[in-house]
Amino acid sequence: MNDALNTLVKMKKAAKLVRLAQRKNGPKSYKRGQGALLRVLLEKDGATQREFVSTLGMNRAALKDIVRKAARNGYVTIEEAGEKKLYAVKLTDEGRALAEKREAAQEATAEKILAALSDEERAQLDAISEKLIVSLKEAGIDGKGKGRKVRRGRKRRARR
Repeated sequence: MNDALNTLVKMKKAAKLVRLAQRKNGPKSYKRGQGALLRVLLEKDGATQREFVSTLGMNRAALKDIVRKAARNGYVTIEEAGEKKLYAVKLTDEGRALAEKREAAQEATAEKILAALSDEERAQLDAISEKLIVSLKEAGIDGKGKGRKVRRGRKRRARR
């Protein structure tokens, strides 16, 4: 294995361990679903569906289901925003408390993970990571369109 490949293998292993540490010490759903909704609402309470679609990168149908589920759980309220078919989503006290708890857990986990690095090493890691991201984007690798794809099986014919 050459040096470049060895470095990438170590980066992949580190990324996997970071994900596992975040799952163990923090919220499980912070990038998708209700967790992502609550995270956005902490910054911009009263956002509309249109704003969520652009911020979270979800389609409206998926977002609608997430908002309804969060409302059923008592985390948000849905209010009319003036225009027809335009709704604003606002955090309830319970939703705000949960979102703040999740935010604090994420920050604490990040601090634990990076505790082994000095401030200078963190700055170097940030600079190197950003340089790699820019290089990959320039090469046409942007991560868009990535995700789980649902496979639809062929319809089975009834046996005769």
